[in-house]
Amino acid sequence: MDRFRTDELLLYCLRVVPDEAGYGRLETLSSSDWDVLIEDSGRYGLAPLLYHHLRTLHSDIPIPANVMERLRHIYLQSAGRGMHLYHELGKVLRLLRHANIPVIVLKGAHLAELVYGNIALRPMRDVDVLVHKDDLMRVEAVLLGMGYAPAECHRQIAKDNFNFVYGLPNQELFVEVHWNFMPSMYRFKIDIDGQWERSKQATIAGVEVSVLCPEDLLLYLCRHTSAWHLFEMGLKPLYDIFETIRYYGKEIDWKQVQLRSEQWGEAKCVYLTFRLARELLGASVPDDLMKAITPSDFDERFMVLAKERIFAYGHWNSYGLSLSPTIAQLWGSKRLLNKGSLFLGRALSRVFSSPEEVAREYTAPSNSIRIYFYYPVRIKDLLLRHGREVWQLLRRNEGMRRLARQEEDVAPLRDWLMSPWGYTRGGGSDGKVRSTFV
Repeated sequence: MDRFRTDELLLYCLRVVPDEAGYGRLETLSSSDWDVLIEDSGRYGLAPLLYHHLRTLHSDIPIPANVMERLRHIYLQSAGRGMHLYHELGKVLRLLRHANIPVIVLKGAHLAELVYGNIALRPMRDVDVLVHKDDLMRVEAVLLGMGYAPAECHRQIAKDNFNFVYGLPNQELFVEVHWNFMPSMYRFKIDIDGQWERSKQATIAGVEVSVLCPEDLLLYLCRHTSAWHLFEMGLKPLYDIFETIRYYGKEIDWKQVQLRSEQWGEAKCVYLTFRLARELLGASVPDDLMKAITPSDFDERFMVLAKERIFAYGHWNSYGLSLSPTIAQLWGSKRLLNKGSLFLGRALSRVFSSPEEVAREYTAPSNSIRIYFYYPVRIKDLLLRHGREVWQLLRRNEGMRRLARQEEDVAPLRDWLMSPWGYTRGGGSDGKVRSTFV
């Protein structure tokens, strides 16, 4: 079964309202076709959801018993990991509550327990929480007391960071403690105080905490999948949006979604992400809203680039290859002089970073003379980290060259999303002003 057909069938299986044509296609799948479909659903992190839908929405289709058994095994594994993660999350949240530290539970934990209503259906690798910046030291004290270890040697708030990561040794369990949603150097003007004022009370992992209101949650999901990850996380983030809209339904104030996306400079991210969620999964985003937030400089090729990025998820690194954006940009520069100047500029900026940035990776504090002895170590580490990528590109490794071409191809989409929003209130692709969404 070719990749296009696999993706098409997976999208059909994920839809809540099946169609007759998709029903017929599922009936004709061979054993090897099912193998590919299961593999792709696992690649996207959607295998538990596929099992759930086949069991509930497509129960009248004669699906091979071994297929359902394989998917059931994946579902139970997801449930087991989810239970372990929520057990640990509950302990963290109870201690933070005991210390009178306000917390907003973000993304995965909020979605899995409340929106999906089943922690097995929405696998997570870590837990994200938002706290007040003034509480970061107290939160760290709680986590360190529980045995968590920080990912960075020295943690300092800077323009290029917005969270600190802590992990339980040998357990592959991480807690990301946010004080913001994006680094302050980004152009987005997110109202963090407003997130707290509009947050709702909910019970997560058996503890009463706060979660984002539906409108802020949708904007967070759009921003996270488009601006932050550039659709590289596949279909799962779009399904999060689909389920969020389905769960909160008429509670969503779409006028506020429009106004905040404008105020925060996120109209491009929101428009493109909603377009994808509507077209691929049937998300119920109002037509009037889509017309109201259409950027005046939108180009349909951005939809094509975003879809290619989404459906390439997992394929690009299937051979254990990876490519940093800096090296990809270096390779994408056509002229040798451009390559040299770019490489030299980026290399120097990375090697001779500020003492504060170097101190995050090494044990010497930024105000100590010892930090400067780590700059040669940094050069060695950067060579070890990126030297293999450059060498494979120079040797014309086809896999690495394909990754470089993909990064180069998606550059226009990245530039458009991160450029000044160029948004005309109510403007469509023709640039004409229309009435705002009500």
